Amino acid sequence: MTADSDIASESSAMGDIESTRAWRAFAVASASIFLFVLDAGLLSVSLPKIAQTFPDASRATISWVSTGYLVSVAGLLLVAGRLGDAFGRKRMFQTGMLVLFVGSLTSALAPSIGLLIVSRMVQGVGGALVSATGLTLVLGNIPSDRRAFAVGIWGSVGSIAAVLGPTLGAEIVDAAGWRFALALTAPIALGTYSIGRRSLRESNITKGPRGLDLPSVLLATFGIGTIALGLSQSRIWGWSDAKTLSAFAAGLLALAAFLDRSRRQSNPLLSLHLLRVGGYTGPTFAASLQQLGFFSWFFSTSFVLSEIWGWSVRETGQAISLTFVFSALTGWAGGKAGARIGMFWPTVIGAVVAAAGPLYWVFVFTDEPSFWAVYLPGAALFGLGGGACGILTTGMALRSVSEEDQGMAYAAHQTARRMASSFGLALMATLLGEASGTSLLGGARNVWVMCIAAHLIMIVPLTITSRSD
Repeated sequence: MTADSDIASESSAMGDIESTRAWRAFAVASASIFLFVLDAGLLSVSLPKIAQTFPDASRATISWVSTGYLVSVAGLLLVAGRLGDAFGRKRMFQTGMLVLFVGSLTSALAPSIGLLIVSRMVQGVGGALVSATGLTLVLGNIPSDRRAFAVGIWGSVGSIAAVLGPTLGAEIVDAAGWRFALALTAPIALGTYSIGRRSLRESNITKGPRGLDLPSVLLATFGIGTIALGLSQSRIWGWSDAKTLSAFAAGLLALAAFLDRSRRQSNPLLSLHLLRVGGYTGPTFAASLQQLGFFSWFFSTSFVLSEIWGWSVRETGQAISLTFVFSALTGWAGGKAGARIGMFWPTVIGAVVAAAGPLYWVFVFTDEPSFWAVYLPGAALFGLGGGACGILTTGMALRSVSEEDQGMAYAAHQTARRMASSFGLALMATLLGEASGTSLLGGARNVWVMCIAAHLIMIVPLTITSRSD
């Protein structure tokens, strides 16, 4: 009896140690979402100063500092996920951190706009590798009854980065310049790589041939990348411009060829059986709608506050960052609720609450500035709801996928989210139009209506495919 008690105690102690190791590794891997969101915030406040540094560069060229990174990430996510499944997620995650370090450092040191754009695209390669592998590298080590909570924490980490990015970035740019702001991600990436060598464990879930089908890689990267390019540049080129239409047409043709090749491959880059799993496709479609609505709100709000209310860049950044404080709270709380009652209802309730924020603004927002009576209620509702529904859709999608396919599935899920966010930005630019000052309010209301619709419509695929946990 005593021997049995000793064995039980030893087993319990080992379980506690493994759990501690799993959460420590989770904390390290969460640097992937932290860096991705932080970079966006830092860049958003750096672009005006970058334009001043390179006065001969056109606005369209300057926009490629952001577009180049986005196209690299979107185009390579699917490939990065498959590389993680085939060759090890820790290996790809660590490689991505080193590439991020190099890309961030060379971006900060770039002597010309051309080299800055190239460096940002290199940084996007690293971003794709860590984004595609970070969560799936560690989620399998978290006890199944705690995974919803872990996913909620993952979202909260992103929200914290969203708070720090524009606020910290603005202070750094004002004090030391944009180069120091862009360099901030370099030491974080290098530190994560060093800690990850000891804290992360290699995944052991590879199956089938380790090689990748090169034509599939080229077709997927070209197809997704050119569509992302068309969406990103549509506000500059115009929706009916030949360059925009050509990008869409070329991208769709490449993706059609990629899907046909995937259907005939024994070891495809994307297993098409994933598209037949309702528990995966429903939450992925819902997540895409949420991202479309979220990014249209996020980027339009900076225009609205500065143009209509005349707020400074710092005031606008602080106000928007407040929304992510609320998101961080409900990302954590939503994950905790998801662990207890399932992820469906916290996600649906979050979507309704998020839609209530821009709905409030539609009725009460005027050209008269009012932080407490107008801005805060709408932003708080949007942040509280978005924090819950934005990340739990990812948890809902991954729970329906086998362990060996999670890298591929997560990468495809993230690709859908990135493409939808690009589409949201393009639609936002169209709906806002060319108005300025208080005349912008009509276009802003159109964006808010789109945001409301996206968050409410996302409930439909969730209800059809994910009614229970």
